[in-house]
Amino acid sequence: MLAIWKGKGWVVPAIFLAAFADVQLFVDYFMGEGFYSDNRWVKVMALVAVAILVGVIGCLFNNRDGVIHVDSETGKKTKSPAHTLLFLPIEVWAVIVPFIFLSVDYFNAEQESKSLTYLEKPRVNDIYGVDFSKIFKNEDPTYKYGTMVVVSVNLNVIEVQSSTHAYDGKSGVRKDIYNGKAKEAFYYADEVTPFNVRETIKFYDDGAIFSVNRK
Repeated sequence: MLAIWKGKGWVVPAIFLAAFADVQLFVDYFMGEGFYSDNRWVKVMALVAVAILVGVIGCLFNNRDGVIHVDSETGKKTKSPAHTLLFLPIEVWAVIVPFIFLSVDYFNAEQESKSLTYLEKPRVNDIYGVDFSKIFKNEDPTYKYGTMVVVSVNLNVIEVQSSTHAYDGKSGVRKDIYNGKAKEAFYYADEVTPFNVRETIKFYDDGAIFSVNRK
């Protein structure tokens, strides 16, 4: 069985997960609900502080408990870390985790910027991944995820058709968009619904529209 960690390597996920949850609760408690999620600089500062903590703990543990090996031929001494996660010393994760987090955060910010641009300047055949329950009344609260396709654009007003298919999760919607199924005419009902651009942007802000796709 593959050893995920050695020694106290488990402290890496424990510290990062616990710290992020506690920091968000702490910040939102004193600054108001949503302050943590709405301010990127708070996330970055928290990430840096936690990464430094993990780095310091890793260095202390491995300097104290590192296993010394002596080369039988040269007599050269080397020290291997006693505390690792996925074969990497604890302190290395103080760099890896922030890099992954910042990369994902940058990608999400780019996607959000692109989605807002598409919503502000819609085109025919744009496909929106949506939560129908946040847009229309009396929608199924379970099978609520589907798509809407833009069929006409007139100044700041668009007309859309809604998919006849709905899922209980967003993954089904993303799969249909990815494999091209959501581009087919049969995928949508004949009924057309008008929205203005301000409405669609608000839908996006509220999470009613969760993806915008343009080819």
